[in-house]
Amino acid sequence: MNYYEHHIGDYAEATAHLTFIEDATYSRLIRKYYATEKPLPIEIKLVQRLINARSKEEKNAVISVLNEFFTLTDNGWRQERCDHEIARFKDKQLKARRSAEGRWQSFPSDESQPEITPNIGCVRNATAMRTHCSPDTKHQSPVANLHTPGKQNNGGEKEKIPQGAPMQTDEEKLFQGRIEKYKSFAAMISKEGRPIAVDDYRIRDIVNLGATEAEVAEAIATAKETRMKVSNPTPINAGYVLAILKGARKKAEAASADEDAWWKTNEGVDAKGRELAMKAQGSESYDCFKTRIFAELRKRQEASNAN
Repeated sequence: MNYYEHHIGDYAEATAHLTFIEDATYSRLIRKYYATEKPLPIEIKLVQRLINARSKEEKNAVISVLNEFFTLTDNGWRQERCDHEIARFKDKQLKARRSAEGRWQSFPSDESQPEITPNIGCVRNATAMRTHCSPDTKHQSPVANLHTPGKQNNGGEKEKIPQGAPMQTDEEKLFQGRIEKYKSFAAMISKEGRPIAVDDYRIRDIVNLGATEAEVAEAIATAKETRMKVSNPTPINAGYVLAILKGARKKAEAASADEDAWWKTNEGVDAKGRELAMKAQGSESYDCFKTRIFAELRKRQEASNAN
């Protein structure tokens, strides 16, 4: 990708707490993500090298930003917003290519085209002009025995073989799933409160939060009940529902953190490492060691889920 949309308000709200160097680091990581259209490498040293982080402060900023804004997977460090924008970009490319191919293939012709090899420069060029892709000669006589239903095709127009819909890639399926969530959540909120557009940023934030339909329905019910208790006739809106969802998510995260806060202290990191039979490598920092422990925990959880 050579271009991506930069929503200043969203970025400023998400990064207001970052230091100057952390903000610059995050910006560089995002640009690299979009440029390569793939997750960042698993090895932190490679990520640091990719964005030219040299000083200790810059390298530490890479670690902090990765842990806060990215998710470590088997494929590398992923960023949900970047994945969404890349999927949307590829979806537009695919639709544009199909549209261009459709226009080229359905272009009207006043005479039958002879079956000869087209110009080399026009092969698979769906966006080329018709005049640029016509055969090199028109001196052959037209074919008269065109194919008609119930008759055999004896050398005339080639019979078109119907083709099924192309298989969707995983990224296209992910993008389509997000679109369906946009539609569903917008319809649920519009039905119970103020109408809201599918592409409203608050709907997008609810989807990015990872909320399910059940959670949204529960948040809507809570919002209506709260308004009724204070005799407030104002219809509920998406912003109110989003605030309730965020509050519920923070409570769940706080409860989970209280149960398992090993990562907050160096002693806890050491203890978790011993529990997993892992040791720090050489002069490895606690942040790097902690990152490796998180990765190992995810792998074990995925293996457990698969079984």
